[in-house]
Amino acid sequence: MPVFEAVCLKCGKYHEYIRPVSQYLDTPECCGAKTDKRLLSAPMMRADIQPWDAYQSPATGKMITSYAQRRADMKAAGCRDWEGMANEKQHAQRQKQYAEAEQDAKLDTTVRTAWAQLSPEKKAAALAA
Repeated sequence: MPVFEAVCLKCGKYHEYIRPVSQYLDTPECCGAKTDKRLLSAPMMRADIQPWDAYQSPATGKMITSYAQRRADMKAAGCRDWEGMANEKQHAQRQKQYAEAEQDAKLDTTVRTAWAQLSPEKKAAALAA
């Protein structure tokens, strides 16, 4: 569905809204009434990597000539896009939590296995202590 723009003639606020082409006249409300003025805007697009922008991947050494190749190369190398320091710290914290949860699960499995292998006498002695 395309993105349409409308402007409120009372307050001057711009609105973006998504509608099927058949409903483009159904504009959002602002200041208690439907917005009257619709704007024609250029569609957004992302062009693929141009031939002169092709590059050799620092992770795998392959030539990258499209965004699809870039995504596949980054996935294969275990890389991801830089999204700023705040997101990097959040990602590191999330990875730390995953690692701790995995270690806890392994420890729990080891303890349960060891307990199951104890003789009844040793289990009774451990519970009595």
